[in-house]
Amino acid sequence: MAEPPVVLLGVTGGIAAYKAAELLRGLQRAGMEVRVVMTRAATRFVTPMTFETLSTHFVRLDEINELRDDSRITHVEDSREADIMVIAPATANTLAKMANGIADNLLTSLCLAFDKTVVVAPAMNTNMWEHPATQRNVALLRERGVFVVEPGAGELACGIYGSGRMAEPDSIVAEVKLRLQVQRKRDLRGLRVLITAGGTREPIDAVRFIGNRSSGKMGFALARAAFDRGAQVEIVEANVDMPAVPGVRQVETPTAGEMYAEVMERLPETDILIMAAAVADYRVAAGPAGGKIGKGRDELEIGLEPTTDILCEVSAHRKEQFLVGFAAEYGLEGLDRARGKMERKQLDMIVFNDISRSDIGFDSDYNEVQVLTRDSEVLIERAPKETIAEIILDHIAQAVRSRRGKTPLPA
Repeated sequence: MAEPPVVLLGVTGGIAAYKAAELLRGLQRAGMEVRVVMTRAATRFVTPMTFETLSTHFVRLDEINELRDDSRITHVEDSREADIMVIAPATANTLAKMANGIADNLLTSLCLAFDKTVVVAPAMNTNMWEHPATQRNVALLRERGVFVVEPGAGELACGIYGSGRMAEPDSIVAEVKLRLQVQRKRDLRGLRVLITAGGTREPIDAVRFIGNRSSGKMGFALARAAFDRGAQVEIVEANVDMPAVPGVRQVETPTAGEMYAEVMERLPETDILIMAAAVADYRVAAGPAGGKIGKGRDELEIGLEPTTDILCEVSAHRKEQFLVGFAAEYGLEGLDRARGKMERKQLDMIVFNDISRSDIGFDSDYNEVQVLTRDSEVLIERAPKETIAEIILDHIAQAVRSRRGKTPLPA
């Protein structure tokens, strides 16, 4: 029987520390072994005995047991023995230390010594969470590959209602399970994956443009997940305002024409193309006006012409590439249009999502999609886009390996 994954649970000094005991239990129910390290401030909210009783392991407490009974150094050995590190709650102070490489206690020393997956669940006052310094620190940690389980909104210990409340333990457990699953998946190792993301903007003049609401979140989630699975990933993005994806080369293409050029240039060296971007169907026929068009009393007419259909061009020039399209359609009748798009453009797979729903899709952190191939249609129910990305890549990896004559991945 395989050994259970070992979780190193860091508990810092905030009122949400009491939830860490429930989180510990949830991780154990998910089949994980948990070892706890507490900051000195955390012990003022919950006693170490609580975690020792629940985990059946001695709790690590700052410097007092830096040298273990077996003469091994705690922050080095514990970092080697654990499969994943989770810090919940993560205070603003600890996040700042992590972002700036400060190791002035056992927990932050462990963070520097730990070279595997780190998950943090911030918890703090609303003003502290929304402060530019905290947001910069969180963005920097994300750039370095730390996974952040966003705090929710609710009544805080200070008596106000706002953001900063630590995510529920079940949500944190789900993130840890997902990250451990990804660590064990290297099914895209050696493959070159090209992903498009965001929404193109076709200029009307120096100020105005024809655009759409795509945020790029789905494409960036796919890029992170593909990189984690061992792929060499490039992302061709259009007008995306998101932190860089660690390990992924990013190319900015504001317009449909620029995206077309970059995709076609990279196509010969690509194994899998995932077109998650929302590419404009039309652009100004005469080209953008010089300067800014002034406001007049007369009507303004702008002639439009179709942009190049990138996927149709890719299909015409493909060799062995696996092609995945996205169909953001309005209403359930859009599913038929997605099927038609897959056939018309000769795609291997298309991902349909219903943009008539306000709880998924554009600007949302959640999505619900149907993955269509010529042989199957699978519904992926509403979930965070990171989870949706993992399941989409499960389908892609299995299809690619089957095509190449290898044993399909287990479902």
